This record gives sequence, C-alpha cells and structure tokens, in this order.
Amino acid sequence: MIRTSHVGSFPLPYTPGNIKRVIEDLASIGIDAPPYPQLRSFIDIYLEPLVGTGALASRNGFYFLRDPARLKDSVEVEPEIPEARVMAEAKARGVYKWLRAPVTGPFTLSSRIYIEDNIEGGLQATLLREKKLLEYITEYVRVNLKYLAGLGYNILFIDEPVLGVLVGRRRILLGYNVEEITSVINSVFEGLPGEHGIHVCGRISPSLLDILAGSREPQVLNFEFHDNPGNIELLDREVLQAGSKILAPGIASSKNPRVEEYTELKNLLLEIGSRVNWRIDLVSADCGFGGLAVEDGSPEKAYAIGLEKLKRIKRIVVEVVEELGV
Repeated sequence: MIRTSHVGSFPLPYTPGNIKRVIEDLASIGIDAPPYPQLRSFIDIYLEPLVGTGALASRNGFYFLRDPARLKDSVEVEPEIPEARVMAEAKARGVYKWLRAPVTGPFTLSSRIYIEDNIEGGLQATLLREKKLLEYITEYVRVNLKYLAGLGYNILFIDEPVLGVLVGRRRILLGYNVEEITSVINSVFEGLPGEHGIHVCGRISPSLLDILAGSREPQVLNFEFHDNPGNIELLDREVLQAGSKILAPGIASSKNPRVEEYTELKNLLLEIGSRVNWRIDLVSADCGFGGLAVEDGSPEKAYAIGLEKLKRIKRIVVEVVEELGV
C-alpha cells in the first residue's frame, strides 16, 4: 500500500472557515494522511508561544533571544494549535484514518532565533551556534509532537529545511558533527508513538542522506524530486534498506503554478520507485503550497491549483498501485 499525503501549508488566509474548507477538500480528494492545514507561518506557529513566555522577542518579523532561562522552561509551555485540534476532530469522526503532524524541527526553529540584534550574520548569528540552547528547543519540539500525538495524530513529522544548508557536500557548518545531528533528531522522537518522519526541502547532499539513512530515527524520509531532480541520482535502495527507511517522494512542484501532466507525474514516480525497489509511502508534492504564487496574486487561484496537483498525485498513486501491485 502506498498512501498520499501533503507537507502542510496552503496559500489561504488563516480563518476558521478556511481551516474547515481545507479539511473538507482534502477529504474529497482522498488524501490518505493529510496534515493539519498550515495557514500560518510554520515558524510563527511554534515561536509565538515563546514570545508569550518572555523567552523570545519579536520585532519586524524576526525573533530574538530575550531570556535563556525562560527558554529552558519552554518545555512547560502547554501547546495549543487550534487548527490541529479541528483536524483531529475530523479524524475522530472517521473522516481520516491517518493524520500527519508537521512540526517545525529544532534546527530550523533555532535558525530563526537571533542571539543578537544583528540579523546580518546569517546562521552564525542564530541559536544554532549555541548547542546547549538548541537542546531546549529540541525538547520543546518533542513536547509539541507529543501534544499532537495526544490529539490523535499518528504520523509525526519534523520539517527541517535548514538541514539542507547546514549539511553540505563537503562539510557540516557551525562545527556540528554527524553524531550531534543524529542525537538531536533521535531525541526529538524519543518515546513517542506512531510513525516518524522528516521533511527536508531543496537539494539533498550525499552526506545528509547518509546521516538520515543511518540514524535510528525517523523511519520516513521526505524529499523533493520534481523541482530538484538531482536528488534522484542520490537514491540507493541498499542504503535505505540497510537503515530500514521509507522514502516519501515529492513529485509535483510546490512553487510553479503550472499543473503537471499525468504522464509527467507518473513517470517521475515510476523512476523513483524503481530506484528504491518501491520502498515508498506518503507521496506528496515537493513541499507545502504556501509559496505557490500566481500572476495576479490571487490566493483562491493558487489554492485551486494546489488542489488540482493533489488530485493528480492521488490518481497517479492509485494507478501505480493497481498496475504494479506495490
């Protein structure tokens, strides 16, 4: 069985009506393991509560460390994500069997928290350079995953786009080593139920693939392949099998408003599947549709395009499963 999924975001304003609308639309398409509808920034959802505790300050759309001691106490912040609760209620009514919990990962959250007022210093100016403080964010992420598991989410994901930057082809930035990165990822999922996965945007380096494939957690690796076809060349069925990993491929662009032809989507899925001996599940677009833009800037048009892409992904997955028996 191969399930369909979605990474998280949609290009609609954050309103109760739109949350309900997305939930109903994903059900009508037949997406097997949808996320809660992310209609807010995947950074704001998780860092705004830390502004409320006084651990962080927010200025002009940026976050700054205000009080390290309060950051340490951030694990005591009781999570509350209203849109996630509404989606969980749909699952409780039998609308969905699986729910994907997209929580922004500790490396990415830390990369958006500046230690000093100067934001020109890149990653070096962020919490990523303070490994002890990263531990607090790691536990905070775990608490949010635990909260979502308690609501009924049974596929727990961390979204880590910054890992594609942090782990390059030749070196790992900011003095990190392989053991430190795997330790953070493993500890995020420690003791949590359900299936576990990670989403990384952009081009994946061989080093990053080796790290994720060789770590204990998570089991599912979600990468983009449509807009980054170079990622296909990295795929190695033996590497995935040795680490007991499953690939969750993105097969449609999440940025380009052009709706892909069915044959294009199918051929890409077939190529990826053959390379990894069909160790595949949770097929989606490359990323969320929050960045999907159309010429006139209409959220409605962008949303309709995103839904059409998901409809085609669903149809292609059903066809491939029926034809190949995978």
